[in-house]
Amino acid sequence: MSVYAITIKPGSPFGTPLKGDTLFGQFCWQAAERPDILKGGLSHWMDCYGERPFAVFSSAWPKVQKNGCPYYAIRRPELPLSLLGDPDKNSECEKRLKSRKENKGRKWLLLKEDLRVQLEWDMMIDDKDLYDLHHAALPEDWQRRLRLIQSHHRRPSCNAEQQHNSINRLTMTTGKGEFAPYSTLNTCFLPELEFVIFAYIDDEACTAERLHEGLSGIGQWGFGRDASTGLGRFMLIAVEKLTIPQDPAADACLTLGPCVPDSSSYQEMFFSPFTRFGRHGAQLLHTGKPFKNPVVMADDGAVFVTGPGNLPQQPYLGRAVNNISKAQPEAVCQGYSLFLPMQMPALS
Repeated sequence: MSVYAITIKPGSPFGTPLKGDTLFGQFCWQAAERPDILKGGLSHWMDCYGERPFAVFSSAWPKVQKNGCPYYAIRRPELPLSLLGDPDKNSECEKRLKSRKENKGRKWLLLKEDLRVQLEWDMMIDDKDLYDLHHAALPEDWQRRLRLIQSHHRRPSCNAEQQHNSINRLTMTTGKGEFAPYSTLNTCFLPELEFVIFAYIDDEACTAERLHEGLSGIGQWGFGRDASTGLGRFMLIAVEKLTIPQDPAADACLTLGPCVPDSSSYQEMFFSPFTRFGRHGAQLLHTGKPFKNPVVMADDGAVFVTGPGNLPQQPYLGRAVNNISKAQPEAVCQGYSLFLPMQMPALS
């Protein structure tokens, strides 16, 4: 098995968040259209996905520079703030409540390239801090442009409304019902902002070169909703092999993507629920049953407490989710997630 860090750079707005389970689905479509990407073909590896996953993708995380060193900004662990402590040590109730609200906004956890989790407030930042880190690393001309277009808010991404309409060919106008104009929200990212996707790949199923080709195909044709209109384009910058750190004292797992955990394997679980309302693509859109059954998952940043020495041997946890489609009974959802070992904070 191999674990890779895949660096991408968005080339257009996105209509769908870059989450791990959706990335897995789009990679499977690439393998279905190009049988040479997976050795033995997609059907062979999907048949054994529940016992032996051939690929597990994380969500995409911003990649920034701090003091000249590269960092990954992942979602802060979904732990109660009481476990993380008070960084300001305020004794006054009013100041403590104010700092608590500010600390809740520090939703990003910075990781160095060694991927070791440090649950320290100095490593937790908010959207403005992330914006400032990226802004400082940009060339002067880009900094000047950003000061002009983002003077009122500083965030790594923003929502932009896009108008749509359908033309009634009988009247050559828009109208009511299916011809009524409507709008959608797309996500726009800061210029030159790069993201990293972590991926577990079974070496018997796929090589680094084939992984590169499959993801490049997704970036070329577009990821997620409205890809045919130009959304979801990205460039593949690098595919680098890496090693997940080992920590003998670790007693919990921090997930890097949505997952469906086995509830009997953990002492405690901390997560925000996330419901995936999946939809088929390509020719399956025209079966009359384009939507999949909803799947409730633990969102990115979930913490599963196992106790010391009981972490999973493989770099992922979770399970495959079956019976999600009436149009394609063999369809599978990636309920797995890569995780990083971490130590639970001591109660003060």
